[in-house]
Formats: sequence, structure tokens, C-alpha cells
Amino acid sequence: MNDKHDAQQQRDWLWLAIIAGIGLALRAAAIAGFQHVPEGDELAYRSMALNLLGGNGIVDSMGNRAMYNVGYPLLILAPVFFLFGDDLLAVRLVNMCLGGAAIVLCYLVAKEAGAGRSGRLIAAAAWALYLPSGIYGIYLAKENLMIPLMLGVMWCALRLARQPSKSVATGCGVLFGLLALTGNAALSLLAVLAWALLLSPASTVRRASLAMLALSAALVISAPWLLRNMQVIGAPVLNTNGGFNLYLGNNPAATGMFISISETPRGSTWDALRKTGEVQASETLKQEAISWVKSHPAAFLALAVKKAAYFWTPPLHAGKGNQSPAEKLVRLLWAIQFLLLIAGAIGTVLMPRLRNRQVALLWLALACYTGVHMLFYVIFRYREPMMPVLAVMTGLVLESLVTARRQAAHPAR
Repeated sequence: MNDKHDAQQQRDWLWLAIIAGIGLALRAAAIAGFQHVPEGDELAYRSMALNLLGGNGIVDSMGNRAMYNVGYPLLILAPVFFLFGDDLLAVRLVNMCLGGAAIVLCYLVAKEAGAGRSGRLIAAAAWALYLPSGIYGIYLAKENLMIPLMLGVMWCALRLARQPSKSVATGCGVLFGLLALTGNAALSLLAVLAWALLLSPASTVRRASLAMLALSAALVISAPWLLRNMQVIGAPVLNTNGGFNLYLGNNPAATGMFISISETPRGSTWDALRKTGEVQASETLKQEAISWVKSHPAAFLALAVKKAAYFWTPPLHAGKGNQSPAEKLVRLLWAIQFLLLIAGAIGTVLMPRLRNRQVALLWLALACYTGVHMLFYVIFRYREPMMPVLAVMTGLVLESLVTARRQAAHPAR
């Protein structure tokens, strides 16, 4: 019996290796086929890494010392640049490897969510073939690191809900510490961890100890950066863009999508405000955003709902400039894939056999991550770290449909 089980596991891992290989090949093709020059946030991350290696400390291209999240430039760009110089291809290859890790993690998360063999492989394949997951690998974007970290958190949370242990809680805390440095929005998954511990078959005291263990591990990872910012900019913060982003999403000119600070009432005075320092500028913008929300509660709520709709709007928008036939085809396939993944997520609600605690944790992750962006603003790239969860849901649904069809064709006697 054990030999048969071991052989089955070996076949499963072989199929997973094949799926991951296909995913890596598609990502390599994107690197080879798409031309892209770093811009916007990419330039900031690049300069943070290069300045660190140049002995100037972590400072971006605009002179900010903590405006952007430090995780991606510190953990990915700086080591790559140290080893290979300012080589974009090397970074993109590392992004490709992160994408490969995410494919494997989709398999593992699906397993913890209750998927059988086919469901796990479908989840991995769905993410391996999802076009944006490959194309975004050419960008110097923090989402490349956020995706495997968030999948790791989801695996830990799902495992803690069934089999709580100190090692998993510690690992989850380490991942949260890394996410605190990499992408603040992912900290919304703390609610998933909390709910997982509440669901776990453990005493109240043990749940509390595991929670403290996870939070302590997260603090150990993030504390050095907090202390650095206390010394450099005078405040123990993860970054200084919180108030800035809150204001962009909540001001008289806000649309729900990203807008430039120049398009807001603060546009004409932004340069002067920046000179007061990163911390003060962020605090000023935060207070102005809060003041607008308090003065316009109905408009704020309507805008929040609009942001949620934007966040999950199918990618039917046009890209920049004139589109080539190849780009039009890629965007069409992307839209089809996106709609299939959305259908997969909805399917978990419609199928009684999938209305369970593990799937509920996946939905909580979706809700919390969406909720964060309802407070700020929407850029379509920001939803990519949550798309693998939809891939997992799709694997669960397709597997359940196949199982139901088999049972209908061969009813129990």
C-alpha cells in the first residue's frame, strides 16, 4: 500500500515539475519577447538598491529614504546587482524563478485547502498559464516577491486551521515580517491568520501562544528596518507613502483609480510640502484625507464601492500606445483567463461540497485584500498577488465538477 502511495506521489511531483517547466518557459518567452524600459516605481526600486551598494544608504531616485517598500530592492535587486551588476536580465531571471516557486506553492496551498490530486495540479497549471504572471516578471515590481510570500502565508494559515504547530506559526510570522517590508497591503492577511487560529483544534491558551509566536517572529524580521527609519527619518514606520496613497484615493478629485498628485488640490503645493520631510508630508496628507472622508461620508462609501468594482473589473482596457496584433491577442487571452478564474471563485460558493472552513479562509483573504484597496486606490497590477488564490479556487471547483460527474455516471449501488 505504501509503495503504491509513494509511486502516486512521485507521479504527482513529476506532473508538477512538467507544469512548472511550462510556466517557466512561458516566463522566459515573455522576457525574450517583450521590450520594456523601467519606469515609475521601478526606477525608485532600482535606485534604492544601487545607492545601497554604492554606499549611499537606501535612498530612491527622488531622494526619499523610506517612501517605497524596501523588501523587493533589498532582498532581490541588491543581491542581484551585487553579483551581476546593474543587469536587468539577471533580475528578470530571478523574477522568473520566483514565478516558478509560486506555481509550486499554488499546488501546496490547494492541497491544504482540501484539493485532491487533480485539483492541486489544476491550480498549479492555472497559475503557470496565467499570462500576466509571466509578463509582470519583466518588471522590477514588488509583486514578483509578494506573490510567493502571500501564498506561503496562505499555506501556513490553512495548515494552522487544521494542525496548529509552533514551527508553522513561526514560519508564518517570518513571512509576515517579510511582507511588512515588501507590501503593506498584504498585512491584511493577518485577519486570515487570526481566523485560522480561532478555527484550529487547540485550546485558547495555545492559540494565544501561537499568535504571539507568529507576531514575535514578524517583529524580529521587521524591527531592524523600523529602527533604521527611527534613526534616519525620525519615525519607526515601514514606509512614508501611507498618507500619500490615502490622500490620492480620498480627495475631491479622487476617481478610485490611481491619479497623479498633480491632479489633486495638493498638486500646486506638493513640492513645498515634500520639503517639510517625508514623515511630515505623509502625516499632512493623511490628515487631509481623513478630513475629506469625515466631511463626505457618502462620497467616500460610494468611492469605496467603485474601487472594489474597479479592482475586479475584467482586463478589457487598452494598453499604452498602438497595440500590435500580438499584444491584442495576449490581452484577449488574458481577459478570458481572468474571467475563468473569477468563475472558479464564484463556483466555490455555488457548490455545497466546497462550503467549508478551508475555502472560507480563501474568501476571507480575497475580502481583506480587496478591502485594503477600497480605502486607497486601484491599479490593476495590485490585484496580481491575490490571483493565485483564485487559481486555487478554480482547481477545487473543476475537481469537484469532475468528481460529481463521475458519481452521476457511476452511482453507488
